Amino acid sequence: MSLLRRATRDDNAALLDLFGDVPMQGELVLSTQRAPDYFALFDMQRGDAEVWVHGEAGGPLDGMGAIHVRDGWLDGRPCRVGYLGDLRTRFAARRVRGLARHFGPVLEETAERLGVDSFLTAVMASNAAALKALVRKRPGRQAQPHYALLRRFSAVSIQFLLRRRPRPGAFAVRRATPADVPAMAALLDADHRARPFGYRYDTGELEHRFARWPGLRVVDAYLAFDTGGRLVGCTSAWNPDAVKRYRVHAYRGGMRWVRLGFNAAATVTRAPRLPAPGSDFRYFYLCNTSILGEDPAIFRALLEQVYADFHGQGFHFFTLYLGEDDALASALKGFLQRQLDFHLYAVTPASRPRDTFPPGRTGFEIALP
Repeated sequence: MSLLRRATRDDNAALLDLFGDVPMQGELVLSTQRAPDYFALFDMQRGDAEVWVHGEAGGPLDGMGAIHVRDGWLDGRPCRVGYLGDLRTRFAARRVRGLARHFGPVLEETAERLGVDSFLTAVMASNAAALKALVRKRPGRQAQPHYALLRRFSAVSIQFLLRRRPRPGAFAVRRATPADVPAMAALLDADHRARPFGYRYDTGELEHRFARWPGLRVVDAYLAFDTGGRLVGCTSAWNPDAVKRYRVHAYRGGMRWVRLGFNAAATVTRAPRLPAPGSDFRYFYLCNTSILGEDPAIFRALLEQVYADFHGQGFHFFTLYLGEDDALASALKGFLQRQLDFHLYAVTPASRPRDTFPPGRTGFEIALP
């Protein structure tokens, strides 16, 4: 008999097996590895996390999904923000749609119990099966959650290959010290209050991240100052290796040639070669990013310093968020980059659907899903 239930820490091994066994398909076939503790990514965040699993009683898991709820901002007011993620199934697309039927009732109950009006979820733009199963309205599913396309965005990976030196410009960039944390938190707070689904940096979010995110150090935060000494931008380099990694399963199609060409160039430049199938990428994220006035020159100054400091340390790339028609896009010009496209949806229960949300950059944190 099939069973949908809340997972416990006793399910850790089964969750790790299912989560890591369902790769993202494409020319580069990847899976996300969360060993040794699937729950560690939730433990390091503030808020409430629930993991739901599906499977035959007494048998292996064949489906899973997670809900994380935190405090945030929406319409300029404090609210509870949910995130839906970690959806994995060993089923074919037809059976994925069957499993998706469970999420409506679960979402309704969770939204009511935890006081959440809206959830976020990111879906790969190329994942037609998930988009069809989750987003498209289907007859007979009265409890189907309502999906409103909030933003299109890309996870952009800046590849480490040639050495680069920061160019002189209007902004001075340096690494942060503990004394800089209050000013950095204030910049992020002012930014996120205005963002749809922003984080509550006014209640200690940044301090919590430095204290609880494994590997996130104050010294790996970068600050940009204008000629008057005013803090105008910040970002943090965070290596998530302790809680999640991307494993390569295969290079297909054009990625085979990309790998050959990249590895040949890496041999000359002494950059790390792309990993063989079965091995993991070495990478980090840019998080805690705030740019005053969405000025790409500020972001460019931060990117150049991060690249210069981390080149030669064995990383293949670092990843950042870039929205469709993003004002910061020109800051990436000249960097060797690849991108993976996503749709960011606002998900509301069927009983209270919502289609319109404030414009502007959201509080979605690309380092966490």
